[in-house]
Amino acid sequence: MGARPWRRVIAAVAGAALILGGAGLTVSPALAEDASPRPTSSTTAPAAPTTGEQTVVVAPGAPTILNVRGGLASGQLSITYAPPASDGGSSVTSYEASIDQGAVWWPCAGVTGECVLTNLRNGTQYRVALRAVNALGPGAPSQPATGVPTIPVGVDPDKPTQLPKPRAWVGATFNAASNGLGVDGAQVRLGVGTLPAITFTRAIPDKRVVETHLGVSAVLPDGKVRKVSGAWGWTSDRTAVFRPVQYWPGHATIMVTSTLDRAVLGRDGTTYLVGKRDLAKTWTFRTDRKLIARVDGAKVNMRVYIDGQRVETFPVSLGKDGWETRNGVKVISTQKEPVKIYRSTSLGLGPEEAYELEADWNTRLTPTGEFIHTATWAYGRIGRYNGSHGCTNMIAEDAQWIYQKTIPGDVILYENTGGTTVQEWNGPGGLWNIPWSQWLKKSALGSGSGQVDTSSDAPTSVTEDASA
Repeated sequence: MGARPWRRVIAAVAGAALILGGAGLTVSPALAEDASPRPTSSTTAPAAPTTGEQTVVVAPGAPTILNVRGGLASGQLSITYAPPASDGGSSVTSYEASIDQGAVWWPCAGVTGECVLTNLRNGTQYRVALRAVNALGPGAPSQPATGVPTIPVGVDPDKPTQLPKPRAWVGATFNAASNGLGVDGAQVRLGVGTLPAITFTRAIPDKRVVETHLGVSAVLPDGKVRKVSGAWGWTSDRTAVFRPVQYWPGHATIMVTSTLDRAVLGRDGTTYLVGKRDLAKTWTFRTDRKLIARVDGAKVNMRVYIDGQRVETFPVSLGKDGWETRNGVKVISTQKEPVKIYRSTSLGLGPEEAYELEADWNTRLTPTGEFIHTATWAYGRIGRYNGSHGCTNMIAEDAQWIYQKTIPGDVILYENTGGTTVQEWNGPGGLWNIPWSQWLKKSALGSGSGQVDTSSDAPTSVTEDASA
């Protein structure tokens, strides 16, 4: 958030009513249930209180937020509001705003119908609420509203007041599950290994501008909004993928906020590329519980963690010498088969190693043929030693648990297998295996030079080389 010039406001009195009268001011909790003004005659105005008369004061009603927009300066939000329908019997003296579901309330300047918050992070979507304060104290909060601080046009060097000509407008599409999960991330909750991507309608010459005008944040279960640390990596001149430093938080709403509207994205020949106005938007997706399974080839087991707590430990058997299972991150997708037949011919094995095996509960991990599946023929070695051709062999009920309980985006992390690391192109988990220092070379901001490495060693075709 940065330094804040505001002071924290703490309500000293709650759930009480004030009695104003000739005897002075007292706090009376006993009158807290009487939240309505005293009735008055419909034909005559109420008489002014005389000495000794008492007027009940309750907390004011909730104000109504009319609009939230970027302020006149960088890092500001301007909140326009209407006063509450009831002031509780005492004039509203101030308003307070919160950006973290009421954990902290900051004072607004005056009661003018506008509240300006400063020292916010540009490009981050904030969820704000207001409340009114009278002699009793703060009232109920308003319904929340959202807004994004931006650098005003003319102040942002990438958004000149007069756009250059000739120009072409650039649009973009968003995919919350771009790493081949097989689902629409806008419709379902995802595992924490999903990788969102933005694809533009034109190749982007100045990728720095794009990254500067994209913010990624998470609304956590407690309602607080936190920036997500990570970096955009360009997999082509048109597509940028966001990878967090760690996996996504579970049970969260992830917000990718774009302020690319009217931003000059570089020049293609003599034509300037400019972000369309509809790129002033926020894309969202939601994560489910945080499921991470750790498979240890040395211990021949799989430990499953949900939200940081270990919930299962399964015995496994991985690839034998010469057929080692790959190390690294693998991510679950929709590619699951209740029954699958594994044949030695798919691996090019000779007659002396011929087999044809039917297995239940098959969960694919890579397009090159690594699965988690039941292996009834291998019960004697499961949990004791590795002997498969690269797949993760499990007991039937354990393989069924993985098949039924995992969702697209869940993470399976392999270690100590004796194999190589999963290639960046090899399945939904591939990009997670790029070392962070190398991933930053795919980022215009992370590389330090503004240049990005969009190269990939992906083959033109993929064949299965691990089975059963």
